[in-house]
Amino acid sequence: MTTAENTSRGRPPVSRGRAVVVVLVLGAVTFGLSLLPWASATVPTVIAEQTVTVTGGDAAPATTATGLAVLATALAVALGGRWVSRLCAVALLALGALLAAAAVGFLLDPRPPLLAAAAAVSGVREISAEPSTTLWPWLAVAAGVLVAASAVLVLRAARTATAGGRRFERAPAVGERPRPTPDAEARDERVRAMDDWDALGRGEDPTEPEHR
Repeated sequence: MTTAENTSRGRPPVSRGRAVVVVLVLGAVTFGLSLLPWASATVPTVIAEQTVTVTGGDAAPATTATGLAVLATALAVALGGRWVSRLCAVALLALGALLAAAAVGFLLDPRPPLLAAAAAVSGVREISAEPSTTLWPWLAVAAGVLVAASAVLVLRAARTATAGGRRFERAPAVGERPRPTPDAEARDERVRAMDDWDALGRGEDPTEPEHR
C-alpha cells in the first residue's frame, strides 16, 4: 500500500523512528516495573514479626524477561527491513499477552511468591496476614496491553520502511554506469516512443539506424 493510499484512508504513515521510540519506552517501563515492589506480607519469626516484600521480577519472572525482549525487539525494528518489522509486530503481540497474563496471574493469587520469601526469612512457608499488593502489578497489566497495541504501530511503520537490503547496495565504481531504475527505464521507453512518432510525422522510417 502506498503512502498516498494510507493518507487517503485517513491513516497517515508512521515513521520507523517513532515506532522504535515507542517500543523502547515500553520495554524500559516493563523492565522498570520488574524492579519495583509488587506485594508485601507479615511473616512470624522467633523474635518478632517481619515484613517481606516481593518485586515484580520475583512475583512474575516473565516481567523481567518480557522487558528485555521488548527492548531487543525495538532494536530489531530499527535495524531490520520490512519483513523483520512484521515479524517483530507478531512478537510484540505475544510479549504483551505474556506480560499481561503474568501480572493478572499474580494479582489473582499473590501468596506463592510471598510464601517463598517468607521461607527465605524464617524457614517456614507461612504469612500471618493477608498480603498487600501495590499499584505496580496493575500497571504491568496496562503495559502488557500497550506492548501488544504497539504491534499495530510497528506494522504501519513497516509499510513505509525501505527493504533492509537496499541500504547496503554497492555504489557504482568510477567509470561504471549506474544501473537504471525501473522508473528511468520506463521514462526512456516513453521518450523513444515520442521520437518514433515524430519521425513518422516527418515521413521518415523510425526503424532505420540513424533514427535510433
